Formats: sequence, structure tokens, C-alpha cells
Amino acid sequence: MIVSNREVMSEIAQKFDSLFNPRSLTLVGASANQYKWGSVILSHIITGHFKGKVYPVNPKEKEILGLKAYSNVKALPETPDLAVVVTPPFSVPQVLQECAEKGIKAAVIITAGFAEVGAEGEKLQREVVNIARKSGMILVGPNCFGIISTACSLCAIMPPLFPKPGPFAVVSQSGNIGFSIAQRLNSKGFGISKLISYGNEADLHLEDYLEYLAEDDETKVILSYVEGLKDGRRFFETAKKVTQKKPIVTLKAGCTSAGARAAKSHTAALAGSDAIFDSVCKQAGIIRVRDMDEIFNVGAALLHQPLPRGKRVGIITAGGGWGVLGADACINAGLSVAQLPEETIKELDSLLPSWWSRGNPVDLVAGVFGEAVMKSIEVMLRCATIDGLMLLNLSPLLPRGIALVSNESSDLREQLKAFADSLAEVFEQLAVLVAKYDKPIITASEFDGGYIDAQVSRLAVQKKIPYYLLPDHAATVLSRLAEYAKYRRNLSPHGS
Repeated sequence: MIVSNREVMSEIAQKFDSLFNPRSLTLVGASANQYKWGSVILSHIITGHFKGKVYPVNPKEKEILGLKAYSNVKALPETPDLAVVVTPPFSVPQVLQECAEKGIKAAVIITAGFAEVGAEGEKLQREVVNIARKSGMILVGPNCFGIISTACSLCAIMPPLFPKPGPFAVVSQSGNIGFSIAQRLNSKGFGISKLISYGNEADLHLEDYLEYLAEDDETKVILSYVEGLKDGRRFFETAKKVTQKKPIVTLKAGCTSAGARAAKSHTAALAGSDAIFDSVCKQAGIIRVRDMDEIFNVGAALLHQPLPRGKRVGIITAGGGWGVLGADACINAGLSVAQLPEETIKELDSLLPSWWSRGNPVDLVAGVFGEAVMKSIEVMLRCATIDGLMLLNLSPLLPRGIALVSNESSDLREQLKAFADSLAEVFEQLAVLVAKYDKPIITASEFDGGYIDAQVSRLAVQKKIPYYLLPDHAATVLSRLAEYAKYRRNLSPHGS
């Protein structure tokens, strides 16, 4: 007896299969007018090379973007797995009714003009949900940007975004915030598994997506943007289960009265008490971050770095000032700057000039380069009083002859290649030490404040070493990792 993949799926995977792994879809409201969303989204589905069949629906067109158009959902030659709806709000109930009668199991309603605009819109939204639930259809939205599922090359989304497959899932109440997070991942060389812009949560709620992503083998880290919760108790219980399997990094908006009002008019979200949400995050193991930089920074570090066993940090710095800033940043982030035992200081004495700081932070005092720096890093990682290492300024790890100087007689391209090759070797050595000692290394360094730093960041991603521009970024990331590590340890009956 042959058992299909769909027959052995879990209940939650089966529920979402038509949404994230559709074999065919219909775009209802497809348009030949390039200035309408029905044209833009269809073009993105095509450009993204969706692996299944696409059926545009528009009663006034015979063909759109080279695809045969159909007058309505009933006229489609087969029952698609997924419907993407971009028709005006008053027409959506009729569209959903046709989808239900056709047997379609999932729909993404991009159209706005529902609960976020007041009582009439809320009534319309309830009507849409009732139609879907009677037929067993699941709904994303309304009032959303759309979804991406890289497993089937589905880019049913308003902005042009065609990411490669990768380990991050982005779940966002706001479409443009979700897009911004995904763009940052893309620009740094990361791929994504899913992007879900869920808007008003008329049917499916954030908790539904979290339950699905907890079982999704393609997703390793969940990045979430939240404006408000429909069911705080369910969110807490769901997140507590998910964070035992994989991390959730959350950016919560609506923290102020002005932000809460904006959330209500944006996605009909009730922002709630920020203090209560903060407490829920701590109890459920959610890593709460405060801005767009942090959600990326923490997510990137979680992907490849081991969780620290505690909050004791070692700092190696190529400049005293950065070491001072790094120490302050660690304390402000709730970490501790570890005291170095005498045996560690003696080991470092054999590697560093006699005038080195003889304490933590370890200041290289512009007198150590290359192999001696790497040996110093290993000494610090070996130290029993250190749980994680911050490495500030990568320049001393590079060969002394490596420099980036643009002038008429030099070939900048060759310089860049030599620089990249040397830095790649450094990152590879650091990754070996991370694996050997099972302790995280977080780097912070600046080279040119622009193009070079961007290239270094992408190279670091490839070599699985977190790289940031400033010491406070590195300290914040280590702090978030330490908090999540403590939560995971507390789940164990032996605290291991």
C-alpha cells in the first residue's frame, strides 16, 4: 500500500497545506491594468516562478499577462488549492461564496476596508468569516500584503520580493513591516521559509501560524511583528509550547497611547498593556526586541550560535574606547563582565605585550596581530568564568599587508578580493572555535561605514558568525541569547 505525503501529515500541516504548498491557485480580481494590485500581484506570482498552475479571474478580460482569464471562480477548469482575492470589499462575500462552492480550501484576502474602518466593515468581515468557516476554508487577512512560501516559489504579495529559501519565517500583522524584515534578511544574504502578512486576523490568528511554524521543518527561527492580540491567554499557551522547539523573536508595537490608536485604525488591533505583554514574553520564552535592527540581529545570532550557559561575558577589543563602550553595554543589557582568573591572565601574558590591560576587557593595545589574537580568543573561550565572547574590531586578525586604499596606481578590485579571502579565513577559524568550546562569539567592527561593512556582513552570514557594527548591538544580542538560554534551562527538570 502506497501512502501519500498528505496522508502522513499532522493535523496542523494538513490544515495549512493548501495555503503554503498549493499545487494551483486563482487570483480573483486579476487585472490587465499595470497600476492595479490585481496586475501587480499576478506579475509577482509569475516572476517568482510559482511551481503550480495560475488561473486569473476577471469577467472583462480574455487573457492577462499571457495567462487565460476566466469570468468567475465557477468557470475555472479545476478546483485550485488557494484563492488570492483583490476585489473591492463589498464584492468579497460573493467571491468567497463562489470559492466555497468550488471547494477551495484556503484564501488570502488582500483587500482592505473591513473591521479596521469601523462597524460596517466589521459586519462585512463577520460575513466573510462565516462563509469560510461553514465550508471549512481557512482565511489570511483581510487587509494584508499577502504571503510567500519559498518551498513552492509562491510570491503572492504586493511589493516585489522574491527571496531564496531559508530558515527564517516572518509573521507580521503589518504588511510593510513584514516586508522590511524580509528585505533586511535578503540584503544580508539570508533566505526565508515563509512570509505571512496576516492583517485583521478575521479567521486565522497569530497563534495558528505559530502552531504551524513550530512543526515546519523549513523554519528554524520565527520573527514576528505584533500590534495587538485577539486572545492573550491562547497566545501565551501557544508561544510557551512553540519556544520549547524553536525561538520566537517578537517586535511589539502600540506601546504608547499614540501607537495603540494607530494600531486600532491600522489592523483593528487592541494593543493592550505593554507591561503585561512584556511579562507574557518572559514567562513564555519569547525573545522581545525593541526595534527593527534588533529583530534582525538577534535572529541572525540564534541561527548558528550556541546558547550561552550564563551571562558572564569576555571582551576582546582592539581599541580601549570600544572596550569601555562594550563593558558599559554589557552591564546595561543585564550581562556581567567576567572576572578573569589568574591562570587565564598568565596565559594571556604569554601572548600579549607587557603593557596590556591584564583584565576584562582584554585590550590588545595595538600590539598584537594575526595568530596571537586568535590564540587569545581561544584562551578566553577556554576560561571557565566566561559564557560568551564579544570580539570588538576585526582588523588585528587580518594580515598586516591587507589594506583597502583606493588610488590611481592600485587595483581596488584585487585589494577587495584579498581582504575578503583573509576575512573569510578569519570567520572560518572563529566558527571552529565556537564549535570546539560550545560558546557564542559575537563580533562588532567597522571598516568604512558603508559598502565594505555591508560585504563583511554578508560574508559573516555565509561563515555563520554574527557581525554587527557597534558594541551595544553585540551586547544586546548576547543578552537576548542568555535570557532565552535561561528559559530553556528552566524547562529541564535538572536545569541542564
